[in-house]
Amino acid sequence: MYETEPASNERLMAAIAHGSVVLTGPGVIVAVLIWLTRKEESRYAAGQALQAAVYQMLGTIAVMALWTAYGVFVTVASLPIFRNPAQYENSLPPLFWPSMASILIPFAAMVIWWLYGLWGALQCWRGEDFHYPFLGKLRLME
Repeated sequence: MYETEPASNERLMAAIAHGSVVLTGPGVIVAVLIWLTRKEESRYAAGQALQAAVYQMLGTIAVMALWTAYGVFVTVASLPIFRNPAQYENSLPPLFWPSMASILIPFAAMVIWWLYGLWGALQCWRGEDFHYPFLGKLRLME
């Protein structure tokens, strides 16, 4: 897709854009700033940064939705305790422990999201033409 091998500074900027995923929300800003500052100078760095920004924005929305669903599930599962504390003095409602264990879902999603973004950073550092599934097909910088 690119005429020449990306220079080391282009690879570094692309890797930083993808690696900023570990900052979650602010990572989008890092990727957008790299895109804005590199779009005239480096098609490679700008394309990777834009792709990273979109990936991070979509991931942030998805993770926030999972954390919200977790909060709602825990709240609903805990309501019987607040309604009738005497009934649950020696035991807990049936959904209480599954709701508490469901914290693993948004946490696992975050870790997988971070790891895949870091994989993109590594690929860019190596000079590869990295594309996230679905986002790469959009060809954001062509």
